[in-house]
Amino acid sequence: MKYIFAEVLSGKGTQKVADDLNQMGIPTKRGARWTATTIRGILKNEKYTGDAILQKTYTDSRFNKRTNYGEKNKYLIENHHEAIISHEVFEAVEAALNQRAKEKGIEKRNNKYQNRYSFSGKIICSECGSTFKRRIHSSGARKYVAWCCSKHLKQITECSMQFIRDEDIKKAFVTMMNKLIFGRKLILQPLLEALRGMNKSDNLSRIQELEKQIEKNAEQRELLVKLMAKGYLEPALFNRENNELQMEANNYMEQKEALIHALNGELSKVQEVSNLIKFTNKAEMLSDFNDQLFNDYVEKIIVFSRVEIGFILKCGITLRERM
Repeated sequence: MKYIFAEVLSGKGTQKVADDLNQMGIPTKRGARWTATTIRGILKNEKYTGDAILQKTYTDSRFNKRTNYGEKNKYLIENHHEAIISHEVFEAVEAALNQRAKEKGIEKRNNKYQNRYSFSGKIICSECGSTFKRRIHSSGARKYVAWCCSKHLKQITECSMQFIRDEDIKKAFVTMMNKLIFGRKLILQPLLEALRGMNKSDNLSRIQELEKQIEKNAEQRELLVKLMAKGYLEPALFNRENNELQMEANNYMEQKEALIHALNGELSKVQEVSNLIKFTNKAEMLSDFNDQLFNDYVEKIIVFSRVEIGFILKCGITLRERM
């Protein structure tokens, strides 16, 4: 595994690494030939960093095991086991893959559906709750971008919130991020420790145990169906056993969903804070607005007045800034 990561960092593409391994006569874990897809799967697998993601697969209502493409929540558990690859190497490889994709003109399939502007749909009026719209204003011969409350635009008597300048929002974001970079140990680290304290390890262990029980239950049901098909079971016995297994599975699923619901907010926030800490630990003070950083860390912007806004971060905290 270390060889594969090292080769990609040296500048080789995934197909070239696969070809080299095949030429050396080294088979995959299953004894097959290497492909670019296999290499990419390894490079994107977080387990080599010592982390684990829960619920990559799930069992549906018909007891079929399915890959989770977003139908269910996923949960990151850091330092779950001994690491083979450092986070730094993993992130460097991810950056290299993204860069190669950009050079080839490959974009994510949902890019065309993304908002044209970073602030679109994200600025909320604290007075009426409406979103802000982008407008072009003029001041003499000078034109500038402004954001205005949509309700204020429709009916000024229903909301008194006035417009704010696009450049002022961007300056406020830069100031906020620089405060986080400078004071990360005072702001972010205590937040991370507090959130981690809310996550009970016994709950996580119980979720994993329930997943095993659900999978075992599905296997028992499948075996029951096969025995019935071969005529080894009487219909009455099959129905009784099948109903008991189904009730047992429903009970497991209800327990699992309850535990996941309890941990949902905290686990996702832990991951968001961890991501923000990783960035601030490496970053230098910002001088200009960065669209990517804004989209990575900011959920919404609340406008309190023309001179004060609040950035609601994805990690759950709201930071106010004067403009």
